[in-house]
Amino acid sequence: MSKQQRKQPLRQIITVKIALLIKTPMELEKAISLALDEGVDFVEVREEKSLHTVIRVVDGVVREFSSGNEYRISVRSLFEGGWGFGVASSLEDLEKAVKDSVKLAKLSSKWPERVEPEWPSFAGKFETKSKKPPWEIGPEEKLNLIKEQDDQARRYERVRNRNVLYLDSLRDVRIMNSLGTSMSQRISRVRMSAQIYAYESGITESAFESKAGAGGLEILEGLNLGEEAARRAIEALAAKPSPPGKFPSILDPRLAGVFIHEAFGHAAEGDSVLSDQSILTGKIGQSVGSDMVSVVDDPTWEGLYGSYRYDDEGSEAKKKYIVKDGVLTSFMTSLESAYRLKTRLTGNARSMSYDHPPLVRMSNTYIDRGDWTFEEMLSEIKEGIYAIGAVYGYTDPAKGQFMFKAEGGWLIKDGELKERLREVAIAGMTLEILHNVDAVGKDLEMDPGTCGKHGQFVPVTTGSPHIRVKELVFGGR
Repeated sequence: MSKQQRKQPLRQIITVKIALLIKTPMELEKAISLALDEGVDFVEVREEKSLHTVIRVVDGVVREFSSGNEYRISVRSLFEGGWGFGVASSLEDLEKAVKDSVKLAKLSSKWPERVEPEWPSFAGKFETKSKKPPWEIGPEEKLNLIKEQDDQARRYERVRNRNVLYLDSLRDVRIMNSLGTSMSQRISRVRMSAQIYAYESGITESAFESKAGAGGLEILEGLNLGEEAARRAIEALAAKPSPPGKFPSILDPRLAGVFIHEAFGHAAEGDSVLSDQSILTGKIGQSVGSDMVSVVDDPTWEGLYGSYRYDDEGSEAKKKYIVKDGVLTSFMTSLESAYRLKTRLTGNARSMSYDHPPLVRMSNTYIDRGDWTFEEMLSEIKEGIYAIGAVYGYTDPAKGQFMFKAEGGWLIKDGELKERLREVAIAGMTLEILHNVDAVGKDLEMDPGTCGKHGQFVPVTTGSPHIRVKELVFGGR
């Protein structure tokens, strides 16, 4: 028997297991009826099976290698504005989870305003396209993908440390509710990242590269993450500390994308608006930036890391302009936040996993394309700073303040990039910066990431073209 023939039976077994992850909905329908008999206004049942793999290689040594699968059913009940949430580890435990959620909903109904479940219902199925499903690929091939990126960085003399991470996941979900929603969705995601550190003469610099998407291992083939991160980290060793002060600036797509997600996007989430933790409260229809700025959240963009067809309440996902030509046009909403805000439902309720209730979350959020080239932006700056990459940051959506540490940058002199900079940080007020944008590029780029909120972490994509800001505060060394 050939090696290929020996592999085939295993592939068939795995395929059968995947096909049977979600069981008959009959038991879920019974759970909904049971909750309604207890007098609740609305009930939602989410059945979920998940598979995952995590591999981390540090300096050529495997430091983490884990995989697993989980099956759970969560129940969420609504009673006079109060929500209750319960989780069952099997169908046998489902009745208890229903009763737990009903009890908690009735207890919590003493505080919030009443919510009438006047929501639409949805039905459908969705599955991501995948040429090489991760669950059909052995660990050797996944390790080879990591080794390739590690080897790329190891070849550079001044590289001191290498940290390469591989992730894959399959999330198989069925959602039903008392209004008639019945949908199923299977999303496979993969991600590879390389954090590379370079050292010379007492200076350490690092650079980060990643690639991810909804699909299979074909997304991660032929990458040069290790090489690109190593090259940038070494380049930064000779850089000069950034000068502090106010400068005309250009932000690269990665930094501008993180800015629009963190400093602006969270403020446009419906639950933040309802809790008065947003600078955008009451600003629908008002100008929040220059007329060159349009901001989009689009879960339907095929293949991106934050993409999905249905959210974790079973609502159909929608592409929407949050900002159009500088004017705030929409918030991102869940069932409850759309009702309370008296606005449209956008399908932005997302949950990290079966044991977490959905929250309003972004998906693939980006500044839309403009019509400038990078060279045109650069040519009009006499003295300024070109800031690239994002390392970490702080934002306050309620006050509209932000601070981001960039990976690095360049000093601009007379329309040219003159000196490489390190220790680059930007700070300011979100809406002030958006009003100061005077050029938006044609070169939209999307970058995968993970977003945290209230202890839940979900895959997202940030994006932007290059943008130019008339004046921005930089904090150097």
